[in-house]
Amino acid sequence: MGISNRVTNENSNCQMRKEKRLCYIQPCDSNISKTVKIPKGKTCQPTFQLFKAEKFIFSGCSSTQSYKPTFCGICLDKRCCVPNKSKIITIQFDCPNEGSFKWKMLWITSCVCQKNCRDPGDVFSELEIL
Repeated sequence: MGISNRVTNENSNCQMRKEKRLCYIQPCDSNISKTVKIPKGKTCQPTFQLFKAEKFIFSGCSSTQSYKPTFCGICLDKRCCVPNKSKIITIQFDCPNEGSFKWKMLWITSCVCQKNCRDPGDVFSELEIL
């Protein structure tokens, strides 16, 4: 899980504001090619989910609910799958002996597999260091 920063003017006053939100693009500890099952006769599986719901851990605090996020999948050809549609949800975290807090989180709802990618299978291949 990471933190996404952006600047937006999507508000009633059309003023520039900085926003931070959690994002969980792909699980780090799993071999995606073994997790994602591509249907017979197809070359891509645009999305996948983990087998069971999990609680999110952030700064030593645990989400109050378990979640089963959608991740972008893989292709057997040279295409790569990237987020296409998403929404923002609010996650509540409880901290041992410290109370609770809420964070907004980017929640992927669909992905698209496209031919325009530098490193097939790497969802981060288009990122550039500024």
